[in-house]
Amino acid sequence: MSQNKKAIPMTGEAQAQAVRLFGRHVSREKACILFAVTMVACALPMITGVRLWESIPEIVETGITRMDGRDDSMPRALVVFGIPGLMCLLNLIVHTQLYLNQQRMTLPKTFVRLFGRWGFTVLSTGFANLFIYRAANRPLPPPFAASCGIGLALLLLGGHMMDCPPNSSVALHFSFLEADSRVWAAVHRLAACLWMAAGLGVLIFASVTGRASAFFAAAVLAAFAAPVLYGKALCR
Repeated sequence: MSQNKKAIPMTGEAQAQAVRLFGRHVSREKACILFAVTMVACALPMITGVRLWESIPEIVETGITRMDGRDDSMPRALVVFGIPGLMCLLNLIVHTQLYLNQQRMTLPKTFVRLFGRWGFTVLSTGFANLFIYRAANRPLPPPFAASCGIGLALLLLGGHMMDCPPNSSVALHFSFLEADSRVWAAVHRLAACLWMAAGLGVLIFASVTGRASAFFAAAVLAAFAAPVLYGKALCR
């Protein structure tokens, strides 16, 4: 029997088993939102590069040597625009492939599904920004790095909250929310939108300024409090 089996479309009980093991397929709306958010996040290191443009030499040494012993250098424009652009292209490819897999009801592995939706966003935010700072011969500022980490965490949490089930371990577990499924869905949808917006805001601010801001710390706290207050208002 051949080792290379083709993916078999799932129906009925097999699909339900896939849901339990690998998580639900995302809705088309969520897939579009995640694609838009991750594409913006992948492109943001370009802003960092433009901000540090004058500090980056026209030819950047990568430290990687060719077979002839010469350094495999890169032009400045390729460092600033090419690396984040490559991440955007790869992000486009994997999101398209995940959507096509979902249309065929095939079952990607958990790691493939998770990395496909968020992997290149994390790589662009981390690797591309670090490479740009090193090209500019500057250390990565701790406030900038912390802002990037917080922004990514908010994006990931927001993406999860958009359609998380009541039995999810990462959710807003309040008794007044769990009593009504419609309130649960509305509150978590609001949380998803606010948290992803806050995450993008933090990343954009860090890319433009290279620092953190107390204003965004307050905005993040407000984004966490707003869904709970909204849920209480709905229950009344």
